[in-house]
Amino acid sequence: MIRVVAKFEVKPEEVTNAMPLFEELVEATRKEDGCAQYVLAKAGEEGSFVVLEGWESKDALDVHSNSEHFTRLVPQLVSLCGSAPVIDSYIQVI
Repeated sequence: MIRVVAKFEVKPEEVTNAMPLFEELVEATRKEDGCAQYVLAKAGEEGSFVVLEGWESKDALDVHSNSEHFTRLVPQLVSLCGSAPVIDSYIQVI
């Protein structure tokens, strides 16, 4: 299992614009083959969000990263952020 934690710092004044984009991204991604988990969570301060992901394989994650919805929505989300997202990937051990 591949685990990904993607942290987004959305500008507070852009949160209402970001939410429909996050919702569409989560909904479309959950339908992808190999997606075991895809959750948006709030992380403290207004505008701080994390996407918690679980993928059955690196191939499934690669397909996701090249999907139409990902390549369309993520750049829009990034444009609403005060800084670049921080994305960490892990290989589940146990």
